[in-house]
Amino acid sequence: MKLFKVAFLAASVTAVAGCSMIPDTFSDCSYPDTPGESAPSWICSQPVEGLELQAVGYSKKMAAGPGMMRDVAATEGRARLAGEFSTDVSSRMARVTQDSTVNGENTNSDVAERVQKTLAAMTLQRARVYRTQFSPAGNLYLLVGLDKDAYNMNVEAVAKSAIGEDSPALYQKFLADEADKSLDNIQKNMN
Repeated sequence: MKLFKVAFLAASVTAVAGCSMIPDTFSDCSYPDTPGESAPSWICSQPVEGLELQAVGYSKKMAAGPGMMRDVAATEGRARLAGEFSTDVSSRMARVTQDSTVNGENTNSDVAERVQKTLAAMTLQRARVYRTQFSPAGNLYLLVGLDKDAYNMNVEAVAKSAIGEDSPALYQKFLADEADKSLDNIQKNMN
């Protein structure tokens, strides 16, 4: 029994020591247009606290000035954010619709097609610019994102327009699955 305790203690110390060697921060970030120059971590797409989804837009230095550069970078950032959102929601919807049948008929492909059309046609609501940064070369980087509330509002809008009206039972299943995920996250955070 004493040997077991010693072995358990040694294994525990090894596990804790191993965990302490795992870095809890990301590696240094540098500007893509000025290698070797330190940049804020969000420029390298590292997560920003408080944002559920984020994307970085970029604009080269322009003679038209910083206002035009901001517009160009914001447009690119929003386009990337929409692409990320589309991918994320498509995979979530695919999981929800995977086993759905209505009156004995499989509705998966129909719902998936409507989700794709809705995602292609939609405009993200409450996406906003959170940060801007000029590189040493004079180019502009811009962080666009959705906080948790804005993200959830957009997911719900997609779900309602794609499956809500034609298939209320499927929409309810989607909402129930999302509620379960939220409760699981709350429980994990409490432990």
